[in-house]
Amino acid sequence: MPTARINDYSIVLRRLRPLLSSHPGRVGDIGTVATNNGSYPVLKIVLGEGNPRKALITAGIHGDEPAGVEAVCAFVERKLYADIARAWELTLLPCVNPSGYELGTRENHEKLDLNRHFKSEPPPLEVGIVQSVFQSPFDLTLDLHEDVDSPGFYLYQKFEPGQETALGFKVVERVRETMPINSNSEIEGMPAEGGVIHRLSGPGEMEWWPMALYALSKGAKRCLTLETAARFPLATRVEAHLTAVRTAFQNIAV
Repeated sequence: MPTARINDYSIVLRRLRPLLSSHPGRVGDIGTVATNNGSYPVLKIVLGEGNPRKALITAGIHGDEPAGVEAVCAFVERKLYADIARAWELTLLPCVNPSGYELGTRENHEKLDLNRHFKSEPPPLEVGIVQSVFQSPFDLTLDLHEDVDSPGFYLYQKFEPGQETALGFKVVERVRETMPINSNSEIEGMPAEGGVIHRLSGPGEMEWWPMALYALSKGAKRCLTLETAARFPLATRVEAHLTAVRTAFQNIAV
C-alpha cells in the first residue's frame, strides 16, 4: 500500500528538468527507483561539460535531510554555478534517495541507510546508480547533509595524500557568517577541530563505506561532507550549504 508523502519529488523534477533548454548544460535520468509509491527517476545535471577539472555535488542520500536537495535546486536556478563552470565540469545529483525524500525518512523505501552501503556487493539500486558516475576521478566531491542533533554547521574532510588540508577550515570560517559552527571537540564520536572532522579512517580501514570513501577509492582528490544544523530554518540551512559550496571552489588549490 502506498505510504503518505512528506515531500513531493515531482516538484524537484519540474524545477530542474526544464533547465536543459535554458542553461548551458545537460540534464538527464541515469536510473529509476521503483517502489510501492511509484517510480522515481534519478536526475543528473552536468554543467561546464568538457572542462578539465571535475567536481561532483550530491544531496538527498538521507531522505529526511531536505536542505541539501533545496540547495542544489537553488544553486542551478540562481545560476550560482556560472563562474565555477567556466573552469570546472560539475556533475550534480540533486536527490540520491527520492523515495526517502518523499517519505521524509533517512533510509530508502527498503529501510536501508544508503550512505552505509557503498562497499556492499551488490549495492542497493540507488548506490549503484551513484557509482555509475565515477567513470573518471573527481578533483572534488561535495555531499550535502543535515544533522538534527548538532548545534551548528560542521563538515568531514578526507583528501588523498599530498592534497591541501586547509580547505575545510576555510569553508567553516565562511559559513560562520550564516550559521553557528559546532565547535565541540568531539562530533559524532570523532575528534573535531573547529567544526572540521578530518582524522578519518581510509577506505581500507572500514568495513562499510559512505559515499566519500567510495569516491576516494575511485581516485577522488578531495571529499567534503557538509552538515548543516537542522534546528535552523530551512532557508538558513540552504544558504549555509550554498556558502560552503561556493567557498570550497573559491579556495581550492590548483
